[in-house]
Amino acid sequence: MSDPGASSRSIFGVLRERFDRLLEWSLADKCLVVAVLVFALGTSYLFWEIFILRHPGLVPYFNHPYARRSLPVHVFLYEGGWLSIIAASLWCRKHAPQSRWLVHAVCQAYCIGFAFISYELGHYTTGYLGAVLMGGAAVGFLLFEPRPVLGALASAVAVLAVTTVAEQAGLIPYGPLFTGAPFEHGRLSFWWLASIGGMNSAIVLVILALVYHIFYRWRDREAQLARAMDIIRRYVPAQLAERILAGDYASLEKRQRRRLTIFFSDIRGFTEIADRIDPEDLNRMLNEYLREMTLIAEKYGGTIDKFVGDAIVIFFGAPHATDDRDHALRALRMAMEMQRRMRELRERWTVEIRSEPFEIRIGIHTGEASVGNFGSVGRLDYTAIGTHVNLAARLQTSCEPGKILISDETFRLVERDIRAAPRGEIRVKGIAHPIRVHEVEGTGEEKLSPF
Repeated sequence: MSDPGASSRSIFGVLRERFDRLLEWSLADKCLVVAVLVFALGTSYLFWEIFILRHPGLVPYFNHPYARRSLPVHVFLYEGGWLSIIAASLWCRKHAPQSRWLVHAVCQAYCIGFAFISYELGHYTTGYLGAVLMGGAAVGFLLFEPRPVLGALASAVAVLAVTTVAEQAGLIPYGPLFTGAPFEHGRLSFWWLASIGGMNSAIVLVILALVYHIFYRWRDREAQLARAMDIIRRYVPAQLAERILAGDYASLEKRQRRRLTIFFSDIRGFTEIADRIDPEDLNRMLNEYLREMTLIAEKYGGTIDKFVGDAIVIFFGAPHATDDRDHALRALRMAMEMQRRMRELRERWTVEIRSEPFEIRIGIHTGEASVGNFGSVGRLDYTAIGTHVNLAARLQTSCEPGKILISDETFRLVERDIRAAPRGEIRVKGIAHPIRVHEVEGTGEEKLSPF
């Protein structure tokens, strides 16, 4: 036999989990919750109004003739109106879950309806207006877009202004539900505490609890988003992550033709070395190598395109761009620091793991490429493609281990800042004409321009 207690706990757990995700609900679901709460609140007020009408001696300050005349209006407009909104919300849950018209209707009905109730109770001598109208507006801003809430608040302010002017002009009475104050001989009426006063206090507590819950869940979502963005930064270039966080989606969605300085590197004979090293040691060495190279790339503002096994592809000039000379300088200084760091890692690995020495080859070229998002709707890769990208890869293949080989296009941009030995012309696969290249020997101390 099933355990009824366990079943009820399971249902309670599902409801709690569902309510914890309130901010992720559809607009129709949010409107339904608001409508149900307001309907319950209105029903409570009607209950007390009917109770007081049946026991007129308990509340002498209550305007019984006015209450009898207004009771059918309250039932028809407030209860009937909110029942209609509940029905509309249920319909929209299946047919139009993101209906903005429904949100406008809920906000307007709430603000206008309670503004008129505030008039009946007395705008300026009860806490009703602040408790219900302002508290409801706070919840509205948390659940919905600002426009429908601001529009509804404007309607409530209009009701407040019109009724105030009409009261001062003597056209309508102030606080028509009451004929006097709910206190006498320095004591507040018990029935006021048990009805309007107590309910106002309960409303304040409910709204505070709801606002607290929404803020709590909001902060939890912000923390989750921060953790997610930290993970995203590990999978996409840092500059790309910054653009995403800043909301600059338009510049990332389009492909552009940019002049880039493109960097390629790989480890000489990595496949053969991998066959002779313990897999755990190899994994540790490769991860440490890629981590150190990533830190250096980020230091110089390079956009890490991809890791392909032991190969690294980085470019300068997108999504952030300064000028060609700055891009080339940063790429070269990054490459030289990578080679220095690689020598340090190689010395340590030789002692710790007794591995064969890792040596990297680096090729750098400057030229135009198409850069942007490439792929399918479900999976995109921010990358650069084109002949000049392929040429940078070919330079890396032609480079000596432990060296940096650059094209003549890159050399002309930075020839005043580096020492490089000409290596003549080489022919590379996929390029019809010979390529003039230079092997980097050193660099000056001039500071990089800002980026």
